[in-house]
Amino acid sequence: MDYEKLAEALNNGDSKEHEALYTEAFQILCRYLSTTMRADYQDAQECAQHALVMTMERLRKGAIRNTDSLFTYLLQSAKNRYMRIRHDRERNNLQDNIERYVPVEEQVDLLVTEERKKALQACMAGLDDSSREFILYWLEHPEARSGAVARHFNISVNNVWIRRHRIVKKLSECIQKKINQ
Repeated sequence: MDYEKLAEALNNGDSKEHEALYTEAFQILCRYLSTTMRADYQDAQECAQHALVMTMERLRKGAIRNTDSLFTYLLQSAKNRYMRIRHDRERNNLQDNIERYVPVEEQVDLLVTEERKKALQACMAGLDDSSREFILYWLEHPEARSGAVARHFNISVNNVWIRRHRIVKKLSECIQKKINQ
C-alpha cells in the first residue's frame, strides 16, 4: 500500500479514495498487531483505529510533514497503544490478584496460627519424654482408637484417656501462657 496516497487523499478531500485506503491501512495494522504483538482481534481493532485517527488528525494539522515514513509512524503508534493497554491491564490484574490472595483478616489468622504453632512446639519440648511420645503418637495417628493406643503403650484404655486429657490440659495452659506473654 502507498501511504503517501492516503495522506494525499486526506489533504485533497477525496473521501472515496481516502476511505478505501484507510480501510486497507486499518486491516494491515490489525494483522500486524495480531501476528507480531499477539493482540486479540478486538484489541487490534481498537489500537489500529486509534493509530489511524490520531495520525489523520496530525496530518490535517500539518504536524506530520514527511509522509514517506507514515507507515512506520502508524505501526509505532498502534504498537504503543497496544503496549499501553496491556500495561494497564497487567497493573489492574496485579492489584486484583493482590487483594484476592490474602485478605487482612486471613493474614491475622495466619499470624495467630503461626504463633500458636511456635507455642505448641515450645510447650511440647517442655514435656517429659513419655508424655511427649504419647501426645506425638496421637498427633501422628489422629484416627487411632483408644484400644490401639492402649496396646501400643501397654496401658489400660482408661489410662489412655486420663493421660491424654492431662497432657492436652497441660499443653493448653502452657500455650495460653506463651501467647499471653
